[in-house]
Amino acid sequence: MAIKVAFCRPLILGAKGKDVIAHKRAISRAAPDIYPWMGAKFTPIFGGRFETAVVRYQKRRGITPASGKIGRGTHEDLEKSVAKNKPTEPAFDPLAVKMAAEFCGEFEKTTREKVVEAGFYWYSRRSQISYSQARPFALGVPLWIPDQWDCSGFVTACYYAGEAGDPNNRNFDGHGYTGTLISNGVKIAQNALKPGDLIFYGFTRVAKPGFPIGSPTHVAMYVGDGMVLSNGSYPMGYYHYNYRSDLNHFRSYSI
Repeated sequence: MAIKVAFCRPLILGAKGKDVIAHKRAISRAAPDIYPWMGAKFTPIFGGRFETAVVRYQKRRGITPASGKIGRGTHEDLEKSVAKNKPTEPAFDPLAVKMAAEFCGEFEKTTREKVVEAGFYWYSRRSQISYSQARPFALGVPLWIPDQWDCSGFVTACYYAGEAGDPNNRNFDGHGYTGTLISNGVKIAQNALKPGDLIFYGFTRVAKPGFPIGSPTHVAMYVGDGMVLSNGSYPMGYYHYNYRSDLNHFRSYSI
């Protein structure tokens, strides 16, 4: 008697939220010998005791790997499970279903928020990211961390992680650069900036392929409150948008 229960993120040690409680309730109802029923006393923290219970549940159900992480496979198994000695009742009781739905409704973010969130995640790990103009540049999503990026590689990766369109219009092939970024999107005024928009700096003095005279040489991502994340050198910086005197223009993309 499988039911559908909202599931918007993997659950691992340290996770916190109503979705954790929902899964504690489900495992406790399906296997109370593994994780005893605590009713209203279940906490929203995915702690070590619950991780151990998840491992035991996964082994019992033949879920591999038995990692203690609740991914899509473990979640779907719980959707199919029933309460111990109550074969007509799903493991996810009505309160668990409600809590999972509430959490996922709050968890969903706009694309712009996701783009900026990815940028701040990598900014917090900036000491691990070298500056390099190598192509193709790597793309991924947090919690992954690249070895190296340049300015355009960084902003493109933020769009990729936020599930936005490629601002280079190259289907995220890792070969975009400042020149392809300014070939797409539209110029906007400073007062029209929204988080996730791009700000360009510098002016090419001598024309070269991809950089006609006057074209910008650097790009940073606007993140709100007048601030940008800039991967123009090592380490990545968090600055006011006019931190450079050679501001070229502002550009927005269909996110």
